[in-house]
Amino acid sequence: MYDSLRLGFFRWFIRVLLKFKWRGKFATDLELSNETMPVEGGRIGVRIYTPRGRGPFPILHFFHGGGWVGGDLDTHDPLCRDLCTQSRHLLVAFDYRLAPEYPFPIPIRDCLASLVWIRAHAARLSGDADRIVLCGDSAGGNLAAVTAQQARTLHPGLLKGQVLIYPVTDHCGFAQWPSYRTHGGRGFNLTHKAMTELWDFYLRKSPLWIAGASSHELATPLRVANLQALPPALFVIAEEDLLKDEAAEYARLMQQAGNDAQVKRYPGQQHGFLGFEPSAAHKQAVADIAGWLNAPGR
Repeated sequence: MYDSLRLGFFRWFIRVLLKFKWRGKFATDLELSNETMPVEGGRIGVRIYTPRGRGPFPILHFFHGGGWVGGDLDTHDPLCRDLCTQSRHLLVAFDYRLAPEYPFPIPIRDCLASLVWIRAHAARLSGDADRIVLCGDSAGGNLAAVTAQQARTLHPGLLKGQVLIYPVTDHCGFAQWPSYRTHGGRGFNLTHKAMTELWDFYLRKSPLWIAGASSHELATPLRVANLQALPPALFVIAEEDLLKDEAAEYARLMQQAGNDAQVKRYPGQQHGFLGFEPSAAHKQAVADIAGWLNAPGR
């Protein structure tokens, strides 16, 4: 009961806080529509952001953050609007189901199912199914990274890129990254204690996570042995974030495996800065992502 009340308050507070931060400041020069898509055991929401003009548009396939337990289409609406309008991509955001009500691997299975949906509906939505890039922040970055890995065999050649915004790539209970110690204490937006709790919510009722395990191919992308033939990646790293070391290491390992992995670092920024409020750092990161998405050959 305590966990349910605490999570309920967390989800409500984040929605209210972000709505306050962005009141009257979000982009409106686009078209927005809402749909649902079927998943095993239910349906999930889909929000489509279409830039002005004539398609087909390249597609940015978005998974929101929130530690696998929070966040939704509304909390990330301002960020999605900015990414859509500045990159001129059709942005499709998926409201995957949340833990602990829907524990691992249900959220990642919802994300994998969304690949099938987006390919089937791309033309109807004025999207180009040959130009799909994944994007996600924090836990959404984790889901995007895992989805990109799984798509190598499930949907060869479908994905043309991935934008990983301060992604979770490793289980904090089994690794000792220096940034956990230097940036995981009080005063930071995301603490080591909170990250440990979020992993617990995500995994505790999972039928796949074995007690005592330190990794799983659907949960910890950094620990997957074969990182070859992954789509090009842009890593957005906040320098005051406990996740910065594991994100940078995943980028390094991708590069070592022969992939194109670029890293953009944002000094002085904490976890969650992108989308939290219309700050200068948020605007710069959105512009950087848009530039990467629209680079020649992308």
